[in-house]
Amino acid sequence: MSLQRSSWNNVQKKNRHVTMSDIHIGTSGWNYESFVKRLYPPGTPKKKYLETYSTKLLTVELNASFYRSFPQSTWEGWYRRTPPDFLWAVKAPRFFTHIRRLDVSQDSIDRFWNDIKPLKDKMGAALFQLPPSLKFDRDLLTKFLAMQPSDTRISLEARHPSWHGPQVWDILSKRNVAWVVSDTAGRHPMSLEITADFAYVRLHGAHELYHGLYGEEILSKWLSTIREWGIETFIYFDNTDDGSAAIDALLLQKMLEENITCLR
Repeated sequence: MSLQRSSWNNVQKKNRHVTMSDIHIGTSGWNYESFVKRLYPPGTPKKKYLETYSTKLLTVELNASFYRSFPQSTWEGWYRRTPPDFLWAVKAPRFFTHIRRLDVSQDSIDRFWNDIKPLKDKMGAALFQLPPSLKFDRDLLTKFLAMQPSDTRISLEARHPSWHGPQVWDILSKRNVAWVVSDTAGRHPMSLEITADFAYVRLHGAHELYHGLYGEEILSKWLSTIREWGIETFIYFDNTDDGSAAIDALLLQKMLEENITCLR
């Protein structure tokens, strides 16, 4: 596997040292029985999965928020049950992206951000994942991004080929919105483009969607890419169906710990 960065937007923070606290490694969700023996000891009750997860990985991408809303007490509980240095990435509701296809009201956007306020200082970034059929529309994207609070970290995962180019990256860069670097085992295009002061990576599968390990050889290439970026980075493994995500996340974290002195 070869990782080639786009030449459109060169990262300007090469002099900054990347530390362990700058690289956030986790999985897309945590409530998986496939993580037993890989991340959770056998016999761990499901109600303790999150607490156990957060002793080994310090960020998670919440996928359930894509499908349904949650009461304030649930968000508050997630905040309490995770350690002080834990970070949440929240996948925005499919109502915005798959049903309304970005044509939404300001009120609905405001409700979303108000709902997740209980995460407070543990809020890492919001993820807006677009459907593969949604083509790039400049006016629609510009209007949608203008509705978002200016003091939040937002990432955009676009899968239709029309989104891959400077016509999109320029808009995102002006709003400090992260282009999601998304590996989909070749199903959709992947562009290693940096458009914000942080990077957001989703690894859905190296050879097959949601299945199979990335392994040390491929992950070493991702570490090299992180070194080149030299900025805060969120990385989430979505190869969860067979538990590979847990194995890869722990391996990448171990590799990072061993190589952090080389990351600049």
